[in-house]
Amino acid sequence: MKKMLRKVLEFVSVIIALIIAVLVAKDLPLESLLRGKEEPVTLAMTEGGLPEDYIGMPAADDIPRIEDAESWEDTWQTSYVTVEPEAIIPTGVGARHPWISAYSSGSRRSGSRYRPDVSDMTFDILGEYSEYFLIQLPDQSYILAQMSIDDARALKAGKKITLPIGRKGAVHQQAISQIEDASRSYDVNMEGVFYCINDQWNESHNMLMLLIRYGCGALIALVLGSILITIVDKILKEKTEE
Repeated sequence: MKKMLRKVLEFVSVIIALIIAVLVAKDLPLESLLRGKEEPVTLAMTEGGLPEDYIGMPAADDIPRIEDAESWEDTWQTSYVTVEPEAIIPTGVGARHPWISAYSSGSRRSGSRYRPDVSDMTFDILGEYSEYFLIQLPDQSYILAQMSIDDARALKAGKKITLPIGRKGAVHQQAISQIEDASRSYDVNMEGVFYCINDQWNESHNMLMLLIRYGCGALIALVLGSILITIVDKILKEKTEE
């Protein structure tokens, strides 16, 4: 009976360690750490080059700020803008990143796994989706936005930040029905989303970040699992001696 109890508790300890490891590894601020401090992009700099060269880059002081719903509605999809949000509200729904393939490579037996275009963020363990957020503008109105995990975390913590340079993009059709209720509650125009993720950088560093997350997750699971199992063994040993 005691051996069975020990095995059950050790199994539970391993599961707890794995869950904690996944959550910690998923939330590591890797993009901020790897990119470091970058030079802000001015409006003059955006006159040459391609959109992917500037979207997601730090915004200089002369990049137009979206401060109210009216100016957002008047913003062209070709305009480079930024936002200094007052608050952020997660919708729990995300669209697959453009650098993530719709199919993952698998074994011959299992075949490839299809990644849906839109997903519940609860199941996004590997960071393959960009969540839709409702961000509050200075005039207290809200708009839809997609941003890096690091920027979203900073806003959730109540920090005042200037989001990277972004553009008005289209909301994925499959996501509209899932975020419609939340958008209506805050009178959000769903015809456009402020997109400020650096796709170019993420695509070139995606494998590196995955390897770092896997490595950190495995290390955390190993160390934490060993600690929990040691604690369990110690407790059971003390009870046996009593």
